[in-house]
Amino acid sequence: MKNIIKCCLIAVLSLIHIQAFAHEELLVQDPIIFTEEIEKYVNEDAATKDPVFIFDPERWGIVQGRISDEVALKNKAILNGIMAKLVDMGVFTMEIGAMDAYFKVDAPSINKIKNHNASIQIPSNFNLVMGEDTYLRVQPNSSPLYTLMSTYLADNVTISGGHLVGDRYNGHDYVPTVDADGVTRNEHGWGFLLYIIGTHNITIDGVDVSRATGDGIAIHAKSLRATDGSVGSWNRESLNVKIINSTISECRRNNISILDGTNITIDNCKILDAAKGSAVFDENGKFIYSDSGTNPRYGIDLEAIRHRNSDNELEETARIENVTISNSVFTGNYTGDIALHTPVNVKIINNQFDSRVSSYAANNIQILNNKFVARSTKMSFAISINSFKDSFTGEELNHSYRIEGNTISGSSTGGYYKNGINVAGTNQEINKNTIVDCEIGIYFKGNFSNSSFRGNRIESSLPASYGYKCFNYSQGTDNIVFSQDYVNVTNRPVSFIGFNNESTSSNIQMTFKDCTFNSINYRNFNVYLNNCKNIGFERNKGNVKLEIVDSQNILTLNNLLEFF
Repeated sequence: MKNIIKCCLIAVLSLIHIQAFAHEELLVQDPIIFTEEIEKYVNEDAATKDPVFIFDPERWGIVQGRISDEVALKNKAILNGIMAKLVDMGVFTMEIGAMDAYFKVDAPSINKIKNHNASIQIPSNFNLVMGEDTYLRVQPNSSPLYTLMSTYLADNVTISGGHLVGDRYNGHDYVPTVDADGVTRNEHGWGFLLYIIGTHNITIDGVDVSRATGDGIAIHAKSLRATDGSVGSWNRESLNVKIINSTISECRRNNISILDGTNITIDNCKILDAAKGSAVFDENGKFIYSDSGTNPRYGIDLEAIRHRNSDNELEETARIENVTISNSVFTGNYTGDIALHTPVNVKIINNQFDSRVSSYAANNIQILNNKFVARSTKMSFAISINSFKDSFTGEELNHSYRIEGNTISGSSTGGYYKNGINVAGTNQEINKNTIVDCEIGIYFKGNFSNSSFRGNRIESSLPASYGYKCFNYSQGTDNIVFSQDYVNVTNRPVSFIGFNNESTSSNIQMTFKDCTFNSINYRNFNVYLNNCKNIGFERNKGNVKLEIVDSQNILTLNNLLEFF
């Protein structure tokens, strides 16, 4: 077996030209390598270990540093040709050490196959091992579309180490343009550094990804799903994707975009500085695209495409399911850290955030044991669960969240959150969270039902800070229970104005029981209800009074609070 592999290697390495796609040739100088040298490319025991090919960029014709487009195109052909030949021979690991090279990878359209064909292509059953001093860079271009590296319908891939670097700040021309399909692409938001397309069982480990003109890492299916969300025989989802121990930073759109996929893990990563940069305008005040960030500008965006057909039927042509984001650090991401835009079954566990997690039409979400520290003055919120009702069926699409064990606070540099947690939707559980120095601990938004709060702690010394607050949300709330929560703020522990005042129910629709309500300025501020309806208080205590104004059906039972 070992002799066969050696012979194959000698045959391949003796080729003067290796043919790549589109008739691009590899320029290989002095290709003959003596048998003694081959020993360093193959493990000693080839019968029990996969052989390892040590890639020498100089021997194989890689030209490093700034180069012409023609040479950058040949650089790409060299890597693709050698990886394809290695797999043909049964050699499944290639190691790259010191190398700093540019690769021409711009694509003519957004089509996934065309992007893959224009990229560095990692084949199935392959391990690409890069070192700390390995840099693969995008050749600067004026294309709104490119993919530096891709896996297309591949299986069992590992990419580890190294740096994938885009041209966001390094020569990209943001000129207005139309792609090969006739679509205007002035935004230049589709430059990807790693595009995972319909790939099964892939691990990205210890890779540094930075400065894409679009997304650092994008995960998608081969094509759109059937309208019911099933994969379909024509399609292939990305399945079992791991991104671990990696740093993704300074990408112009999102650092990571998950567009379709199942069983995706992001663990022990650094997600930094996504889409920073202020908008740029010309001398006439007209907006122009530049290296400044472009929307949506999140650290991680989980956004599956859904739309309605001409009969107003919902078509779920992409799906994101079973995602875990854990043990990672998020800092400096422009709009926010994580956008939960239509995923299902997501766990966000034990991360550090300095911005926010937002939601839109997502369900079965767990946000557990994370630490939020506001990076700047008066950030809008740390966690927001909105209500999103289907306009045709009336079904609540944002539901079944569990938010537990999180710490939300201001920073030592003066940053703080206006609202700690925004809540709405249905079937939400908010338990054992600690919210410190926010203007409002928990803010209630419309259409909120069948939810519970237990053991939360809200403390704030900020001027005019509140525990729970809502304003003019007149109906749509039912079966909300608070128990064993603790509040100590400078203003009102509870401040409800216009809560459920248009409700037609005669039942208690929100209940506080066994809670502690304190105000630092208790002589001036109380638990305050104005023009509210259907609220119960049972067995609560604290240093404030109940102040009830123009309200109906307010039940009080066994409280150690005084009436105002």
